[in-house]
Amino acid sequence: MPDAPTRLPRPSWADLSARSDLSVARRRVLETIESADEPMTAADVAESLDLHHNTVREHLDALVEAGFVEVSTKPTGRRGRPALRYASTAPDPTQVLDSYLTLLDAIVDTIGTGPQAQALARDIGRRWAQLTPLAEGDAATVASPDALTRATALLPDLSTMGFAPDVTGQEIILKACPLVTKDRVPHPLVCLMHEGFLNEVLAEQGRALNPANDAGPRTRLSVVPLVADGCHVLVADEPARA
Repeated sequence: MPDAPTRLPRPSWADLSARSDLSVARRRVLETIESADEPMTAADVAESLDLHHNTVREHLDALVEAGFVEVSTKPTGRRGRPALRYASTAPDPTQVLDSYLTLLDAIVDTIGTGPQAQALARDIGRRWAQLTPLAEGDAATVASPDALTRATALLPDLSTMGFAPDVTGQEIILKACPLVTKDRVPHPLVCLMHEGFLNEVLAEQGRALNPANDAGPRTRLSVVPLVADGCHVLVADEPARA
């Protein structure tokens, strides 16, 4: 991986992380401002949310102080103080995600179609896993003779990545996907990247447990994307190599 330059832009993910710490009421005020086509006054926000003006002002002051909202004035041509107008400065998580989904679309369009593209997508996933620091799997789970049990070593990482995994029968069902939005779903090749990622993580956990012997039981995972109840991860045994 390339070394980070000495001067960096401020990470926008810090803004998104801080956003999750907002109260429900304060987040509603922020979302109302973000959805507006132009800056809003406190009265506009109060009317939109059916809240008292003073309550809205308290939320707005806190959002300005936290850096989520900026305030400006616009002369009205009349006597008296001009109304304060509020606009969002924070990144909209949906817009950020959409921009990266578009980047993924560009990548898979460049990869192409057919078996060669599918193999390349899996290779990208494996390389992704090699570059990702992940928690070590439980030794007893990783060494289990049962393929599904070995695969459950991935559940903590899958949860952290936002997939809400659930073991059902002989499969792992991913009930959520961090790359699905209201308007779009990831390309199937992206699901193959995740397939390569998961297989490489499992393989690395096995190597870490017994680096001197790479001929033990192996698990093969296959991702079936976009089924009615989520994405299915099929689990199978691969024979031990001689």
